[in-house]
Amino acid sequence: MKNVIIYIHGKGGTAEEAEHYRPIFANTDVVGFDYKAQTPWEAKKEFPQYFDAVCAKYETVWVLANSIGAFFAMSALADKRIEKAMFVSPIVNMERLICDMMAWEHITEAELRAKKEIETAHGEI
Repeated sequence: MKNVIIYIHGKGGTAEEAEHYRPIFANTDVVGFDYKAQTPWEAKKEFPQYFDAVCAKYETVWVLANSIGAFFAMSALADKRIEKAMFVSPIVNMERLICDMMAWEHITEAELRAKKEIETAHGEI
């Protein structure tokens, strides 16, 4: 049986972080996914293509994802053949987090839609 764990990094991370997990999962291939997506809708286009290409070679597939990578994985890979998913510090309700951050900064949806990205004291929205 061939097993794989696909590691999906968080914002600012890299696929090379998968190296940390290889000794922990010694009988499993651990591959890092160095994605470009910055939004859930971009992840929904990019993640399935990569996932399908890698998973075609394996019988058992696990996902190990960190932070925003976990959120993207949940959004983009929900209908894929994944036996187990392990999320490190996932943001499980991104919409709520964004709405809360907008409220803290008194930013409206219209303003965010027009500017696309706004720097705040709590990070970018």
